[in-house]
Amino acid sequence: MKTNFEIDDNIGVKYDGIHIDLHNNFDLKSKQANEKNITIEFVKRNDDWVHEKEFKKLTFIHKNVNYEFYENGNNEEYPEDENTLSVIEYFPKSMRNINDGFVERTKPEKEDDIIYIFQNDKIIRLSCEEIELMVAE
Repeated sequence: MKTNFEIDDNIGVKYDGIHIDLHNNFDLKSKQANEKNITIEFVKRNDDWVHEKEFKKLTFIHKNVNYEFYENGNNEEYPEDENTLSVIEYFPKSMRNINDGFVERTKPEKEDDIIYIFQNDKIIRLSCEEIELMVAE
């Protein structure tokens, strides 16, 4: 898997040398699929602690997806947690029976999936050839 970003502290990414805190500063807006690509979009939160110069939108384009796993999570107690990222990480394809393990890698290895885990335990796990992060200011 190729990427144009690094995972930083399993709650954010580093893009072009800039740390982007997905957990505190962004909410999931959408997940869309078309043919072999899946796009996951995050938008900047309007909370007081989010810096005004933070990117407005982040779009992760997963190209040539060959594996998808989704788990809905629990929205009963705190439905707003559905869109708050808890963990982003690369995890070995050989361990697809585990979706809540912890591997701290900044760049993916060839046989890795990417896992997005949200505060309500919603999971998006994908395997693809490339992930391109696009940012909007």
